[in-house]
Amino acid sequence: MTSDRRPASSSPGSVWNRRVGMLRATLRRAVIRSVVAAALLVLPGVGWAGQLVRVLLEEGLATTVVALSGPHEVRTVRGARTGAASLAWPLAVGEDGVVSGGAEVGPWLELLPENGVVHRDGRAYRGGLRVEVHDGALRIVNLVDLEAYLRGVVPSEMQAEWPMEALKAQAVAARSYTLASLDPGAAYDVCSTDACQVYRGMEVEHPRSDRAVVDTEGIVIAWEGAPAIAYYHADSGGTLASSAEVWGRDVPYLRARADVASVSPHRGWTTRIAPSALSAALASEGRSVGTPTGLTILARSASGRVSRAEIAGSGGSVVVAGSTLTRVLRRVGLKSTRISSVAPLTVRGDGWGHGVGMSQYGARALAASGYDYGRILAYYYPGVGLQRRIYRASN
Repeated sequence: MTSDRRPASSSPGSVWNRRVGMLRATLRRAVIRSVVAAALLVLPGVGWAGQLVRVLLEEGLATTVVALSGPHEVRTVRGARTGAASLAWPLAVGEDGVVSGGAEVGPWLELLPENGVVHRDGRAYRGGLRVEVHDGALRIVNLVDLEAYLRGVVPSEMQAEWPMEALKAQAVAARSYTLASLDPGAAYDVCSTDACQVYRGMEVEHPRSDRAVVDTEGIVIAWEGAPAIAYYHADSGGTLASSAEVWGRDVPYLRARADVASVSPHRGWTTRIAPSALSAALASEGRSVGTPTGLTILARSASGRVSRAEIAGSGGSVVVAGSTLTRVLRRVGLKSTRISSVAPLTVRGDGWGHGVGMSQYGARALAASGYDYGRILAYYYPGVGLQRRIYRASN
């Protein structure tokens, strides 16, 4: 699910950042960091009129088709105009930018439907789309209200049939992660894959996950007056990892410690690492051992994850450690780095994901035992507070 990727135009996000700059000192004094009675306290917050999120849907494309139903606005570098009819826009890369129907429209194009729904290549999204040329190919970015975006995130990240309090915890974590990721200076704020948060648009929306979003509307995990970087993952494998051991960056509320007991299909798995995949993963880090023949674990982190390993091959051996080793093992398809060797290139592991922050299977177990979403979040992000931020969500 979430990683720490931080990949343009003026947006409500820039308003948010300016307000945070002015109010940070006041909010820092207001946020209660301690947990009272094992629950997080919802504090009054500041507001803004709608929060735009720019979600990367796809890039590196030669062509795409965008369809709009009914009235819409079209914005380009030349200005804006409105259209009344339903249209399908076949878009392609031209010599000087985006091409539509054989005509150059400029370096970027924004399509904003009045009904708030846009279709691209058969998939429906709320909000509008920005299509731009980047590195000689099309990049597609969904321009969407935060709360509408979460309707497509929560059921993509957690099964809508799970306990409601777990879904609410997921909604708050995803909202906090998104707000902490806003970057007006970048081309987009978050991506739509598990490198950020999985987002599949309207096709996955579900009444139960919609309810979780609505019931927690505007509530975020707060640290020192700002939205916390609320990383989460599928299954810790029994022990939570710290942000320091995974990404080399210490975050006070993301520490290594024992996780709650939970039932998960991601325990006790065994995988054989393909030599070709391991060779390619090493090459991406500028390393080579010829054809890999073995992996020896040399050290473990505080959470029991592999932190240093020797990889041997036909052309020698190399010792890989830290975040470099994590990237290598993720690239070869391992669910987790909480592993042990059972054969030269075969490992047994527990968990799925980086292990930092909230375990989704752990949240389910806590909800099933009677925890509400505040207590679930208090368990996984110790020392933070909950803050309600009031703004107008788009339908």
